[in-house]
Amino acid sequence: MRGEIFSRPARLAALLTQQPEESAAHLLKEKRVLVRIEGSFCRISDAREAFVFAVNQALRFCPNVSICVEGDSADLIQVCNSLAAQVHGEGRNVKQVNGGAWRGFDAIVSVGSEVLTGLPSATINSSGWVARLATGHSGASTLNWQPEKPNALGALAAACLGVGAAFIAILDTPLPLLMETSLFTHEAGSPGNLNAGPPLPDSPLCLDAFLVGCGAVTNGWAYAIKRLPVVGKLQAIDGQRLRMENLGPYVSVGRDSVGTAKAVLIKELLSPLIDVAARPDQWEFFKIRLRNELVVPPLVIAGLDNVTTRHSVQRLWPETLIDMASGGLQSQVIVKHKMGGGQCLLDALTIPPIEMDWAQSFAMKTGLNAELIANEPTGHITQAEIDAAPEHKKPELQRALGKPRCGHINRLTLDLESDDPEFAPAVPFVTAFSGVVGAAETVKWLMGQRYPHSLHFQRSFESGHNRALDMKCSPNCECHSAVDR
Repeated sequence: MRGEIFSRPARLAALLTQQPEESAAHLLKEKRVLVRIEGSFCRISDAREAFVFAVNQALRFCPNVSICVEGDSADLIQVCNSLAAQVHGEGRNVKQVNGGAWRGFDAIVSVGSEVLTGLPSATINSSGWVARLATGHSGASTLNWQPEKPNALGALAAACLGVGAAFIAILDTPLPLLMETSLFTHEAGSPGNLNAGPPLPDSPLCLDAFLVGCGAVTNGWAYAIKRLPVVGKLQAIDGQRLRMENLGPYVSVGRDSVGTAKAVLIKELLSPLIDVAARPDQWEFFKIRLRNELVVPPLVIAGLDNVTTRHSVQRLWPETLIDMASGGLQSQVIVKHKMGGGQCLLDALTIPPIEMDWAQSFAMKTGLNAELIANEPTGHITQAEIDAAPEHKKPELQRALGKPRCGHINRLTLDLESDDPEFAPAVPFVTAFSGVVGAAETVKWLMGQRYPHSLHFQRSFESGHNRALDMKCSPNCECHSAVDR
């Protein structure tokens, strides 16, 4: 079963190293990763968050994870052992090593300020909204740090940066990185030069939003939001269940969650402070509710990999859309303000030629008529439809005779991911980073601190660089007329 957990990270490792997936999976299982926290950082809340999140992510692509806790923090050790059991099964623990025993590890993530020079290491820390990273080949001996009011966003982003550097080191291509980045301004620079940003508010921020897609990047978003002063309500929409192979890139779940609808998992994670209505629906069917019982909230957050669906979400034209995505070693977050002049998803994302229309896709998977799916989704399945369906689809459809098409499709597609042999390669530090950046944009929006010209943020974990662009739509894009709606 552990092979399923590593399937998505192994596929990415295979692409990067140009070797078979089986060889890449074996490589990840044989490598040894150490996650360390310096004694003077053990009681700093953000440092603890970074340490635990680094262990969490490392366990999802490497089973041989050791920890070094320099200080009296038995609770941290207990949390790490619990994570190992959640990901790899009951009875699994992380190994503990003493301070200074750095040799023999293929990658080290160290939370603190000491840079382990000349080793395949990544030292990380954070201050407020700022995340910092220095690798052992950067030429630095220390990593700048100054205390600030706790802010989990900088800490979680730092963990992603550190684990990303560790993954690259495992593949024998360590990067010489010395940098910091702000999740508030999206600036990047040398450690010690960026402002930590404003403190998080003491009073809770109230969320009212749609969350479309509850997959890997949304797991990162929810993990971060859970640790921030956010309350309120949320409609979480996703039509699939969690599968064992999702454990690799999904940072908020464990083995006991396998088989549960992904929308329900978001509800369980964010309760009770955020009242989540879990909707295990396909997006196009969920939109029917907008004609009956629901209205579009001012904020919509999306974590999707299908461009057609992302376009459909954009066409709701909410006050603000936060679109989180990842692919390979690339992280991306697009923020589109309806009243702003920034680029919308219709202009930013081109539908790939191989991507099927949503109704046609469901027709292929179920045997139902695509035109009826699109135009009469709540209509009942007829005998005539069943007679016209492919032979191998008829038995399943016969059992659904007289039932609504959308209900049958929703029930069937909860498990359709298992039928896809072309699953995308994914690693937790990329998906989680997209989610953390999306969570930062969510909190900024709730604080009234909104990027004035929308945002197109990208980070490459392969090069170690990120950028924030202010893109504009073409003059004929339909978003210009949406302003008047």
